[in-house]
Amino acid sequence: MEGAIPKIIKFGFKDYILDVGEKKRTAICKVCNSKIRDTSTTTSNFIRHYKTHKEKYEEYIHTKGTFDDTQPQISQFIAQGTVQLYHCNHQQQKAITNSILSDLILNCNMPLSIIEHQSFRRFLSIVDNKYSPVSRRTITGKLDNLVADRKMKLKNELEVVDHLSVTVDIWSDRRMRGFLGVTVHWINIEDDRLQLKSQLLACNRFKGPHTGERICEEFEHICEEYKIKKKVDHIICDNAANMKKAFTTCFPGQLDEDDDLDDSDIWNDLSVEEQEMFDNYLSAKTQTRLQCFAHTLQLVIGDGLKETKLVNAALAKASRLSSLLHTSTSFKEKFEEEFGQRGIPASVTTRWNSTLRQLKSVVSCDQLKLTRMLEDGGHKETVFTAREWNQIKELVDVLQPFGEATDLSQGEKLVTISAVVPCILSLNHHLENHKESVRYLGGLIRSLQESLQRRFEGIFVNVRMADEQNDVATLPFSDPLYLKAALLDPSFGTMWLTHDVLATENVKEAVSAMIKNLILKEDCKPTPTTTDEDEQMPVAESESQSGLFTAYRKKQKRDSCSSPQIQLNQYLDICDGQSCLQFWAMNRHMLPSLFRVAVRVMSVPASSAPVERVFSHGGVIMRPHRSQLSEKVLSNLIFCKCNAF
Repeated sequence: MEGAIPKIIKFGFKDYILDVGEKKRTAICKVCNSKIRDTSTTTSNFIRHYKTHKEKYEEYIHTKGTFDDTQPQISQFIAQGTVQLYHCNHQQQKAITNSILSDLILNCNMPLSIIEHQSFRRFLSIVDNKYSPVSRRTITGKLDNLVADRKMKLKNELEVVDHLSVTVDIWSDRRMRGFLGVTVHWINIEDDRLQLKSQLLACNRFKGPHTGERICEEFEHICEEYKIKKKVDHIICDNAANMKKAFTTCFPGQLDEDDDLDDSDIWNDLSVEEQEMFDNYLSAKTQTRLQCFAHTLQLVIGDGLKETKLVNAALAKASRLSSLLHTSTSFKEKFEEEFGQRGIPASVTTRWNSTLRQLKSVVSCDQLKLTRMLEDGGHKETVFTAREWNQIKELVDVLQPFGEATDLSQGEKLVTISAVVPCILSLNHHLENHKESVRYLGGLIRSLQESLQRRFEGIFVNVRMADEQNDVATLPFSDPLYLKAALLDPSFGTMWLTHDVLATENVKEAVSAMIKNLILKEDCKPTPTTTDEDEQMPVAESESQSGLFTAYRKKQKRDSCSSPQIQLNQYLDICDGQSCLQFWAMNRHMLPSLFRVAVRVMSVPASSAPVERVFSHGGVIMRPHRSQLSEKVLSNLIFCKCNAF
């Protein structure tokens, strides 16, 4: 029928003209008034143009069945029934589409292509036969909108927060594309409830060499996007040289040794503009780079395991046993019959605790049964001698507390920074106690203790268990934050001082006094919402009193019962192993000065585990059969997966 107007033209175009002689047809787009031409037998140009108006084209797809002027056939009613599809703006249509994106694609890690799979569309027709499946392009567009929406919500949340900490790391996907991940952490105060908040700021494509300068540049760009650079107190990253350099570049410390202090020009008075710039520079130097606790502990274990040549044979046999269970189906079946549904996990070089899990699985088996099974299966070279079995048991006993410390420092919903000092001192005490009791691993004990005291030297110097250095601030883990957090966590309080500081009582009292001093100093720091005058007297009195001796009267008005010193003493009397966040939520009004300090320090994560969890999500999303996923879509999926509002 040459005279019939095609559906696409009837829906989206006007001023239709059919030139029978030239076999051409023209029409004007209702949306943009563009004039479109095509042959009299096709409509591809009209369809191609209308696809540029995305929403209108989707609407056309949903309603094109209503533009057929020809008489319907009975077969159409048999195949399709009389079901009217939802309009693209229908509430149920939107709800199902949004659920596909958030519940299936994001939460269940299903691929975007599922929306166009024939079986999935058949499933949707059974769930709701009025729903009109959307295209992959539409879902991708909705993902972009969701990213923008969640970024805006995150910016609004961060706008009212005064103190933040971030974790930073770099990850490579299956296609060896680099991504820079940054997570942000704070404590949310809502009514009488405290909640540790952790969100992903960005997991952006990071091209080119991973130098400190380039990491610094990208990190500052992310901070500027969220307007948080002045709010960041601490940056937690691993011990890689490029990370150290990046945050020395971002937030430089004191003058380098090479700076020429003899240059007379640097001692001249600064102009007003230069002085203002210098003051701004100094005010920006409040951020501190902290080493990742878990990564440093991994290095300590690595140092110790280098001294385990005596048990190398036992470790090799444990590794061979694990390999057998992953390569031989017959051996696996016999093992499960004998020991139940369990196996021996493989050891991963970059995760020392995987070795610990492997050895714990080995010693949990009955040695005699395991020996008999290995001999019957023709694997006599894997049989453990009595000496090797005892070596493994001794190694598990030595390393078990290190595994507990690693797990404790990587908690997601719990305060972790307060556990650093108690963990290190307790591990040192544990090693000290095992020096005389071990039979085979004396060298391991000495190596672990030496490495622990070297890599966490700042902690041992601060608690007077090591000689004080000229510049304590440059030592690893010397930041006073660790001491303040340990004391202000009621689950630790001063118990770690009593049990694990291996020094005289006088030294312990001096350390305790020093930490209290640090906390009281911290309380004196002004906050954006509170000033010293606000604490000292009501606003009405402040406005009514003025004169030469006003400051005296303010000090006299201050309630001595609420002084930080008294609050600190009161806190130490009542803390007795309670949950940290619950304790401070319950006592925020009774101990207001300490509460402000506690909230500031407890929000800092002890390790970079949060950003590593982000990369784990990325690895699940970027499965082998999805290796062609574009970098933008991958980044967006990771962002939405980690930021569920």
